[in-house]
Amino acid sequence: MVTQRLCEMEKAGLVKREVVSDRPIAVTYELTDFGRSALAFLENLKDWVESHEI
Repeated sequence: MVTQRLCEMEKAGLVKREVVSDRPIAVTYELTDFGRSALAFLENLKDWVESHEI
């Protein structure tokens, strides 16, 4: 399930996937500039949820 979500986020341009090693397979993910641009919005959403105890 995590792999599927990461793949969706990669397709949306939110994260960048990099293969570090072939054997054994190892990959890293990092936020793109576009992904980082959502952080302020997500922080505000988190604060709103917490303030309304949702």
